[in-house]
Amino acid sequence: MSIPYRFRQAALALAVSGLSTLSMVPTAARAADTLRPDVAKPLNDAQNLYRAHHYEDALNKIAQAAAVPNKSPYETYMVEEMRGAAAMAAGQNGVAAQAYESLLANGQLKGEDAQRTTAALAGIYFQQKNYAQAIKVAQRYQKAGGSDSQMATLLIESYYLSGDYASTTRLLNASVEAQVRSGHAPDEAQLQLLGTCAQHANDQEAYRGALEKLVAYHPKQSYWDDLLHAIRSKPGYLGALDVDAYRLRRATGSLTSADDYMEMTQLAIVAGSTAEGKQIIDQGFASGVLGRDAGADRERRLQALAAKRANAAPDPANPVAPFDAAFNQVYAGQAKQGLATMESLIAKGGLDHQDLARLRLGEAYFASGQKARAVQAFKAVQGNDGSADLAQLWVVVASKP
Repeated sequence: MSIPYRFRQAALALAVSGLSTLSMVPTAARAADTLRPDVAKPLNDAQNLYRAHHYEDALNKIAQAAAVPNKSPYETYMVEEMRGAAAMAAGQNGVAAQAYESLLANGQLKGEDAQRTTAALAGIYFQQKNYAQAIKVAQRYQKAGGSDSQMATLLIESYYLSGDYASTTRLLNASVEAQVRSGHAPDEAQLQLLGTCAQHANDQEAYRGALEKLVAYHPKQSYWDDLLHAIRSKPGYLGALDVDAYRLRRATGSLTSADDYMEMTQLAIVAGSTAEGKQIIDQGFASGVLGRDAGADRERRLQALAAKRANAAPDPANPVAPFDAAFNQVYAGQAKQGLATMESLIAKGGLDHQDLARLRLGEAYFASGQKARAVQAFKAVQGNDGSADLAQLWVVVASKP
């Protein structure tokens, strides 16, 4: 991990720049920000040794300066600053940590210098795998106004490596939500870590939230499988939503296998969305996923069936529910009429699954290219049968430019 190294470099630069200000004046005329000769001389020698990469010898010279009695706060500050730099360069992280703790307690460091040193100290503790101290110091950095994003990452990593999955989940959730609010796609690795930590913390809501964002921003078959399993595992899940989950996958380009296209086509036909079913199977052939392997004959038979159903007149013996028929009209090129009927039926009420109807209204608006109206419809879905979970994800998908 690069975080400790980054902050180590910042602290080294701070220490070396501070050495360029070393000054000596006679003891009787000493000012608050100058050094007595018996302190300055070994520190100047240490500076030269440091620049020559003789870090152990530099530490010995610094020890001579540290042994001078009755040092002023400024002298102590300069000794510890150089000790921290030399110790880190020499690989003596424990000595460096003590030096930086002393610097921060001294009170001489202010503003950005204090923040850089605090960050370097957190990095040292992280390298030492002293995650409790790394967390404590990283929190001190943030409370003091430090805003470096990599320090926030160090804090998350420290919680994770210390086994505090609940805290890791909380911080990752906040980071992900901030990225979404700012219009940026959350990092895939961060979302993966969030999902893992949420599972360890038994936070099912956070786990599903991580999966929802993974399929929205980084769609892959494995993420869809995990998400659908999580949603279907919720008590009271409505089986009719399976086709709606496939619609999400199709909208994000996540139909990748022959089974995907075949199952979605069949689900759409069963749901009465025959025009959609024909479009799905045709897409499978056009993409090259279907019609090229041992299952080609079966796939062509389903394509022929889908075309027949899409072109068939209504069957009085097997009537389609008015709402489902209106939904089918949207895919059959009669979006205006179909959407108006769907809106009217929802407003009238009395549908078996009102939230499922709202979800499909949003899907119909999305299919017709009306994303703003789709988002509005999705936000109205409140069902606890899985429909609201899918609608929430649809909001993310439909809100993309």
